[in-house]
This record gives sequence, structure tokens and C-alpha cells, in this order.
Amino acid sequence: MSIETRRNLNGYVFILPWIIGALAFFIFPMLKASIYLFHSVKIEAGYVTTKFTGLANLRNVFLEDPDNLRIMLTSLGATMFESVLIVFFSLIMAIILTKKFRTAAFAKAVFVLPIIVSSGILLSVFRSDLFVNSSIQNSDSTIFQGVVLKNSLIKMGMSADMVGQFTSIISQIMDTVWKSGVQILLFIAGINTVSPALYEVCRVEGATGWQIFWEVTFPLMTPFILLNAIYSIVDSFTFVSNPVMQKIQAYFNVMNYEASTTFAFVYGIGILILTGVVGLVLSRRVVYVEH
Repeated sequence: MSIETRRNLNGYVFILPWIIGALAFFIFPMLKASIYLFHSVKIEAGYVTTKFTGLANLRNVFLEDPDNLRIMLTSLGATMFESVLIVFFSLIMAIILTKKFRTAAFAKAVFVLPIIVSSGILLSVFRSDLFVNSSIQNSDSTIFQGVVLKNSLIKMGMSADMVGQFTSIISQIMDTVWKSGVQILLFIAGINTVSPALYEVCRVEGATGWQIFWEVTFPLMTPFILLNAIYSIVDSFTFVSNPVMQKIQAYFNVMNYEASTTFAFVYGIGILILTGVVGLVLSRRVVYVEH
């Protein structure tokens, strides 16, 4: 057995748990969902009955209720914009956090906190608390409370449309920071792998910080940009506040299993296609350095 073959086998053994997990928790459920996609489902005492209905479920979800298609397309566009914002925000914060300053450890802990919590449920709780406090409008109000901020800006003479756009951006800051913990951690790990000798050579040659970033840091971070882009897209699509996920959950809560399965299946296929396109486009710009 050649060395290359041994390395390939070692690689397959290493990802074997992932392969088993993908088959058990993704491939098989998707195949089962594809069956329910063309059947009506009824849960009776102790068993599930299905009846073939053809494309009726697809017509009911996307033609009889046009809001579903609009919600899904809007979610796709918003997720792409949000993912780009998260990736670049994470890269900037990672560069800052890798610098040496007194409170670096505390700053890293703050941005890693969402990873520890690892759930969008707590963010929903924070939002609820902020909404309640904003409704009360007490003296302890913060900038994330939209009602107080809107009233203040309107009193300053800003138009209602401008205030609405500004507060919408402000309200997304907390979500962006909350969703960037894993990406920042990955970028920090990537930056730490860059040899300090490269930066030293650039400084000796008189390169500015801007030139060093675009000629050294950014190209070497492209593998991590690809990884974080894929992660951000999948994470945003399945986040608890995503309107599509909320609509799927609403169908499931009223025991409309055909609609929830159909919507979830089509949404999942859309995510796979979009993720594949993004991965294909970005992979052509990735720079790999042989050590």
C-alpha cells in the first residue's frame, strides 16, 4: 500500500463519524421527507398512514399561499447580505483581537460568549426583555430599544423613513455580533497560522498596513473566508428568527405535516444549491500555501 493510499484511508477514517452522522441525520431523513412531499400524512393510533397526492402539496404551499414563496425568496436575499456582513465583520474583529492590548483576553471572551450559549433562544429572551423595557420607557433604556431611539431621532427633526432605516440597522447590530462568535474564533486561528516573518519582510520593504492586509493577510485568509461564508449561510438560514423557520414551525404546530415537510424540503434544497454555488465561486479565489 502506497503512502498516498494510506493517507487517503486515514482521511476517510477521520471523517467516518461525520459520514455516519450525515447518513443517519441528514440523508435518510431527506429521503423520507421526499416521500412525504408527494403524500398526505395522517397520524393515527400507533402508526402513520400516507396517501399519494402528486404535486398537490407543492401547489398548496407555493401557489395557494403566495406569501410562502415571497418569504422564502426574501429570506434568501437577506441571508446572503447578512452572511457577507458577518464574514467581513468577523475578519475585522479577528484582526483587532489578535493585536496585543491590555483587555484583549476580556474582549475575546465577550465575542466568544455566543459560542458558549450556542442557542438563539437566549437572544430571543434578550429581545423580549428589551421590548418590554422599551414599552415601559423607563430611565434605564438602552440604544437597542427601538421605541426610545425612534422617539429621540424624530424629536431631533429626522424624517420617519430615515429613522426607520437607521433604527433597522441599529437593531441588527446585536444579531450580527451574536452570530459572529464562531467566525471570529476561526479567523483568529487562521491569522495565528501566518508566519510573522512575512509581516516582518513587508515592513522591511516599507509596505503600509493597508498593503500588508491586501497582499498578505487577506489572500492567506481566503480558505477561512470560504469556511466562514458556508457556515454563516447555513447558520443564518436555520436561525430561530428566520421567517421561513418560523413559518415551518407554525405549520407543524397546527399538525399540518404535509405543508411543513414540503416547505422544509424545498427550503433545504434551496439552501444546498445556494451553498454549492457560493462554495464553487469562492473556491476559485482561495489561496492555499504549501508549508
